[in-house]
Amino acid sequence: MPENYDDLIMEDVKETEPANPPQERLSDEEYTEKKKEERDNLSDMAKQAETEITGDGGKFQQYLNTLARFERYSAQNTLLIFAQRPDATRLGDFDHWKEQGEYVNKGATGIAIFEPGKEYKREDGTTGVSMNIKKVFDISQTSMNIKKVFDISQTSMKDKTPSVSREIRILLKALMSNSPATIKLVDSLQDGNGAHYSESRDVIEVVRGLDGDSLFRCLAQEIAYAELDHQSTETLQCKNKGFAAYAASYTLCAKYGIDTKGYSFAEVPAYFADRDGKEVRSEIKTIRDTVNDIAIRMSKVLEPQKKAPMQEARS
Repeated sequence: MPENYDDLIMEDVKETEPANPPQERLSDEEYTEKKKEERDNLSDMAKQAETEITGDGGKFQQYLNTLARFERYSAQNTLLIFAQRPDATRLGDFDHWKEQGEYVNKGATGIAIFEPGKEYKREDGTTGVSMNIKKVFDISQTSMNIKKVFDISQTSMKDKTPSVSREIRILLKALMSNSPATIKLVDSLQDGNGAHYSESRDVIEVVRGLDGDSLFRCLAQEIAYAELDHQSTETLQCKNKGFAAYAASYTLCAKYGIDTKGYSFAEVPAYFADRDGKEVRSEIKTIRDTVNDIAIRMSKVLEPQKKAPMQEARS
């Protein structure tokens, strides 16, 4: 009698059966509820990040370092990037990396952020914008090999770190372009600082003879202060313009490779103490918006052949 091999076929079928049966299709209501829960969880993550950075000066400084790389993202999304991958340097979704000729590494966990969706009418007749969840990936999570990442990193550092006077001169020129207040040189200032913005005269006075890094730090802070001072009291969303300008100055220095050793955020927990979540979010948003506005102006000088970076909705 010929040998029967049917058992082999049956075993093969068993082995190729899916380990998990396909899930039952969700109803429209269930799908809507599921997506709402995902958005709520992501919002909670951003709020948790707010609590973390405002309770620790070191964490707040780390957040500003993340903001320095992603100031074009909304305040909420910079918090989400910080919460999930604070060391990220360059982000893109699947399609972006595919367009670059790269692919996302198998098993890589995406960074969840919000992106604006469709407009809708609220019950009071005003227009709102729905928010969807989008997954992005850092360059370190892609097929770009170490050599490519190293080359990009070195090029980036070369672009951002002023190693010769001509480079710091270009950065300073970009920083001062379209300044919100007139900038003038003086021999000295009474407070001993390198620069000072006078609200009453709408003038930034700068002491003569400062080195490049010191001049950038001083000017960045006073330009940021002037930027905030020009906002109406109805729209200004920070408790103290001086603190917001100081944080914005640090962020701009971190972004463009200026020495930041002199900055300290030890007072952050006391500054944010007894403030509710809405006030905290407004403060963080103010810092982000100020950095973004100045960086956009600077980009027009630093990269005149390129369009200004696209700006996310301020949420």
